[in-house]
Amino acid sequence: MSIFVLGAAAYIGAEKIVGADSHWLLPLREFSLLLSLIGVVSLAYEIFLRELSFNEYKAALEEIVNPDAVRLGIKGLYKNRSELGRAYSFETLFKDVKREIFIGGTSLLSIATSSRELIKEQVLKGVDVRLLLMDPDSQVVDFIAHQGRGKPTFKNEIRTSLLLLQKLQDELDSETEAPKKGKLQIHVYSVIPSHSFIAVDADGPRSYGLIIADIGPYLGRNMPRPSMVVINKRNGLYEYWQELNRAMWQESKSVQLDSAAQASSRTKTLVLVSGTETECYDGETGTWGPASLCLMNGRWRSIKGSQWVWVRESVTLEEAKTGSQNRFRTKFHIPAGKADSIPRADLFLRSDDACRISVNDVGLVQQFGGAEYPDPFIIDIRKYLKEGENIVHFEVNNFAKPSAVSPEDNPTGLIYRLHVEHRE
Repeated sequence: MSIFVLGAAAYIGAEKIVGADSHWLLPLREFSLLLSLIGVVSLAYEIFLRELSFNEYKAALEEIVNPDAVRLGIKGLYKNRSELGRAYSFETLFKDVKREIFIGGTSLLSIATSSRELIKEQVLKGVDVRLLLMDPDSQVVDFIAHQGRGKPTFKNEIRTSLLLLQKLQDELDSETEAPKKGKLQIHVYSVIPSHSFIAVDADGPRSYGLIIADIGPYLGRNMPRPSMVVINKRNGLYEYWQELNRAMWQESKSVQLDSAAQASSRTKTLVLVSGTETECYDGETGTWGPASLCLMNGRWRSIKGSQWVWVRESVTLEEAKTGSQNRFRTKFHIPAGKADSIPRADLFLRSDDACRISVNDVGLVQQFGGAEYPDPFIIDIRKYLKEGENIVHFEVNNFAKPSAVSPEDNPTGLIYRLHVEHRE
């Protein structure tokens, strides 16, 4: 920096140093300009060396502080999916994918709902996508659904995912303007899952691979499982998870999408999840607009396929102290003649603090909440539905907390998933 300043000063003051008519003026200015350039290059090189040294010191410090994690290629350990989601969003994970995305789980309902457009975008860009979920007709699914604290809706979640993935496959097949599009493969398996995972470019060069794996098998319980993020490092844990992923794929079979399509022709499935498509009411303008994804409280639990929403990302300090009340809604359509042939219309709900619901202007008596409950509220809204447009309103109340010193002391939000089926 000093060299640059000296050169710049000499260039600017050259006339005062040797005089405007001196034959030394031009050489002095050229020398001053060269000196300034040397200063700029030296400054850039100094910054580069400092950054390089910083990264080397950081790596060395990590090895000192946690040598096992570095040696095994562990980039992070997270208590549950919510904590993992705050560190690794799907958008971040898939941003630099080059060849393949490989996702394995139980129902993959979150993939089939909130991430389907992201998957579609990647396939159209030429990325291969493999999705692996459980066979809804297997005995293992029945076992998981009926064991202690298992979810009775588990089988329906898998079938819903298959129907939605069939629709995604049909949309991809109809895309004729994407000649370099990748391949979407959907497989099902009939064994107890060893783990759930997301693998990005897992079989590529060592510098690209990343695997996120849930630790422990899924056994139908709502107890959150920890997650591990590993990179492709020699003699690390990456190869262990990669081998398990391969084993699950080898034990699977290609899903009969034609069968899923036939099932879809008998029963139409509609799944609505909370997200930016949820609408919130602006009292100042009297209009409805898109809701915002909100910052989650660390103790809140999620609902598969859905995201916590509110009128903005976070409450203000004033709202945290005095409380607030906001309205949200979601709309959907039921074809004519189908309102009396709905076998299922379940609304899964959590909120903080309290939520009142009305379906087509019919208010439900009970008040709901349960942001931290092990299980969400499951509300059967079949009897309130009608032909044509249906609207579900949510009125979310956040109770006052006068002692709050920051917005994080009193967060608020809403999360839901609505699953509606009607017979053809």
